[in-house]
Amino acid sequence: MRSWRWLAGALLVGGVGVEALRAEPPPPAPVERGGYVVLAVDFHVHSFLGDGALAPWLLVDEAQRRGLDAIAITNHNRTWPARLGRWLTRDAEAPIVLVGEEVTSRAFHITAIGVEQPVDWRHAAADAIESIHAQGGIAIAAHPALKFWPSYDDRALRELDGTERAHASIFHERRTDRQFAIFFNDARSVNPTVAAIGASDFHVVGYPGICRTYVFAHERSARGILEAVRAGRTVVYDKHGQLRGDPDLFPLMAADSRSELRSAPRPGPGGVAVWLGLLGLVLLGGGRHRPRGPSVSDA
Repeated sequence: MRSWRWLAGALLVGGVGVEALRAEPPPPAPVERGGYVVLAVDFHVHSFLGDGALAPWLLVDEAQRRGLDAIAITNHNRTWPARLGRWLTRDAEAPIVLVGEEVTSRAFHITAIGVEQPVDWRHAAADAIESIHAQGGIAIAAHPALKFWPSYDDRALRELDGTERAHASIFHERRTDRQFAIFFNDARSVNPTVAAIGASDFHVVGYPGICRTYVFAHERSARGILEAVRAGRTVVYDKHGQLRGDPDLFPLMAADSRSELRSAPRPGPGGVAVWLGLLGLVLLGGGRHRPRGPSVSDA
């Protein structure tokens, strides 16, 4: 039994090493349409050293494999994992790491992007948005399901910069796509420039970029991305492959290719080894141990 556990551990360690040495694809070439740089961004990703499966630097590698130009690391009620990820990848060509957090209370979840310090989750939604803006950040309503709607009064809706219109849950929860659509339309009735946001909310299952935002920016930078969201220059695909967001930008999008779904590469040998090693350790971890010898108290 012990030899099998050693084998599982070796698979795990070896798989991590293979993945670390795995060649990365070249950074995506800038896409320019209508005088804008079109950037693929996932605004809601969680990392290890918190509530996600992958360490910040591995998230960046995974985002590059998925063809993303930028990701926002948004752990619950903390910003330091995102700041660590930005620092560790500060010399990388792509993707851009946006510092953020998911401001998490029982009444609402708001992703704060472009902030350096955590926002007090005990605020009302409108006050949390004001605190985000005070740091120069943008506020996005995260997975705005029915239970969160009471927190967004007209003041909060007017101040929101974006709302998640496409979220990974739309592919396995039938009600969420409709609820997100209703919330987005209600927000737009109060705030016509609120941005449509696509986000994976990646923790463990799935992958970054399964839902993404196409941002029409004036420059390829964190500043350019935030400015574009504030102006509402974003487009997303819903679960049916329909464009949502700023209608003026629809003609600048290619025909629906659902590239975010087709971009999912099959796992490499390192990834397979990691999962086999983890599975082996889980299944074999409860194996029989050598009996403990008698202690002084047993005598």
